[in-house]
Amino acid sequence: MTASSLFDSDESRAPGIISDSQPAVEPDLATSYLATSSLYRKYRPSSFDAAEMVGQDHVVRTLQNAIALDRVAHAYLFSGPRGTGKTTTARLLAKAVNCLDPDARRRPCNQCANCRSINDGSSPDIIEIDAASNRGIDDIRDLRERIRYAPSQLPSKVYIIDEAHQITGAAANAFLKTLEEPPAHSRFILATTDPEELLPTIVSRCQRYEFRRISADDITRRLRTVADLEHVHVTDEALRVIARHATGSLRDALGLLEQLALLASTPGQSGTQTGEVDVADVQAALGLSRNDRIEGLAEALARRDPGQALAIVQEAVDDGEDPRQLNRQLLGYVRLLLLQRSGGKANADARAQELAARFSLMELAAIARRFGEIDFRIKHSPFPQLPLEVAIVEATAPSTESGRVPETTVSPTPETGSAAPSRPTSLRDRVRNPTAIREMPLVQPPSPVRREEAPMPEPLPITSLRPALSEPPAAPSPGTSTSDERAMDVEQIAELWPRVRGDVKALNRRIEALLSEVDPVAISGNQITLAVPYPFHRDKLNSDEVRETVSGVLSRLLGRQISINCMLRGEIAGTLQQGSGKAQEQAPENSVGRVTSAEHHGDESIQSRILAAKNIFDAEEIDASEMVVTLDDAEGR
Repeated sequence: MTASSLFDSDESRAPGIISDSQPAVEPDLATSYLATSSLYRKYRPSSFDAAEMVGQDHVVRTLQNAIALDRVAHAYLFSGPRGTGKTTTARLLAKAVNCLDPDARRRPCNQCANCRSINDGSSPDIIEIDAASNRGIDDIRDLRERIRYAPSQLPSKVYIIDEAHQITGAAANAFLKTLEEPPAHSRFILATTDPEELLPTIVSRCQRYEFRRISADDITRRLRTVADLEHVHVTDEALRVIARHATGSLRDALGLLEQLALLASTPGQSGTQTGEVDVADVQAALGLSRNDRIEGLAEALARRDPGQALAIVQEAVDDGEDPRQLNRQLLGYVRLLLLQRSGGKANADARAQELAARFSLMELAAIARRFGEIDFRIKHSPFPQLPLEVAIVEATAPSTESGRVPETTVSPTPETGSAAPSRPTSLRDRVRNPTAIREMPLVQPPSPVRREEAPMPEPLPITSLRPALSEPPAAPSPGTSTSDERAMDVEQIAELWPRVRGDVKALNRRIEALLSEVDPVAISGNQITLAVPYPFHRDKLNSDEVRETVSGVLSRLLGRQISINCMLRGEIAGTLQQGSGKAQEQAPENSVGRVTSAEHHGDESIQSRILAAKNIFDAEEIDASEMVVTLDDAEGR
């Protein structure tokens, strides 16, 4: 291998140590490389020592026992978030398997010939494959051909396949037999950040290890060690902010430390002078807001003062801060207040304790839910701060007894004085209009309404855009369960559908592409019937994974457990006609000019089915009285 191999000897190039493989005649070149090497490569762990390999004790202990007992498996699967040590552990395991140290518990020793050849990248028996660029069936066939040859230098040949979930379906199927029964001299280590994309047959052939996010304390200790070795002056509080912002990724934390070290460095004639890195430097580099602004936003939410909160947001944006980071900081602070208010373990100072006491637990939960749902919209909004400002206004509005913020109503028009929002007239157009995602207001789950306080609305037609509250019974019979939840209708789901597609797209773009040809047409209890044009859409949407994703998004937006059922348009039309005929036959009469409750609900059911049929075929209903007049005129002629 050349010096540009994926196994460059960053481990052996610690400060003051030059590897034997490096040219002795060019020490200045090696020193220059050290000066320009990234910190996360320069301080990549070279052994399983706890001082280097931090945060993955459960994985390290298991692998060390397997090495000591000579029970190393033929295939491993390392999965977990980015920057948690998956590829590094794979390289360490490859070294340990080929290490010549007689004491198995000291492997890898980094002193024997095999360890040194792997460290300096001169061993041809450690093959690292990037599945993102070698993902086709031809690449797998080439691998199957090469794996049959014995290793040329080491006892074992180790294949490290990074980003294994990028392998295509056909290539993964071709890889199964080789992965299950490789030659005795070969081993596989698969690393991935998305194990759910792998075939279950591949996962079942590997020993799987879950790499968890590294704790902030472990990252802080490792950053302090690296900063001392690099002579970077940084405060402990700044290191804690870096560790929290890294969200469990040590590689991200080291990259940020290197950036801040350059920020505090001043080149001069006598050498580079490094100043001290403090919290203000970290906040400036990350676009974070000051703590007093976050506390000011929480204070404004407690006092229900939208003016103060919006002024703070505008001031932060004018100072160049990122609205998305501001929202995340506010969400983290609300979470701290939530933990403090619920009596959980929270490192809250006196100010946070005082603010937590001014909210109820349900209010904090509603605020956390609201600000947690706008991160995606901030990223894709033409005015990034606008979703945050709207959420603040809604959160400071008077809350209901359940702790939720009331839904935003449509302002009346000056001509009629009633709500007349501008929207497409066709339900199918509203369902399939992707631009409506930006215009869709946040739909809150229906909150309970007390019977004694419930207003008596005017009767609304079945095509009303808002579900009407039916008149509660005067005296419900014993044993009969009543519900205060408002009923859903097809129009409500149609108005919500662009938002559903947007949230599904954030989870899985392929599923969202299927929903572009789907229309909600009928509702029965908590089950929503979707009309699809082709059997392909029906089969895909009725699969367990897709059904769970779409049902989960609908359940979260509507505040109740929702299930979906996908049918072809022709099947739905036939079902609606049969249901309409049965409802007409079974509707008994109570008296002349009066209908029973069963008749009333039967009529509503018939009208709902007629509306669904109209939505499917984009049909219009003709007034029956006009038809009678037309027929009478025809007979008269």
